Amino acid sequence: MSEEKRESFMQALDAWMDVNVIAPLVYSEDESDVETTEEQIAQVKKAMRAKMLDSYHNGRRAAGAKPAAQPVRAREYQQH
Repeated sequence: MSEEKRESFMQALDAWMDVNVIAPLVYSEDESDVETTEEQIAQVKKAMRAKMLDSYHNGRRAAGAKPAAQPVRAREYQQH
């Protein structure tokens, strides 16, 4: 019996963004569009993920749940 790893929320969000946001931009039928770069896609995904994470934390606060611990990022850690 093989165990299947359960997809995380962020993995599911990435898959949803690929289908519903990125693909329509990249595979547009309009020939006048400027090509979208992988870097632009990564920036859009990063911004959307940050917004979704903020939304998640706001929902937990509104429900009265204890906020999840925020990870220390490498840059923040080095500054201290």
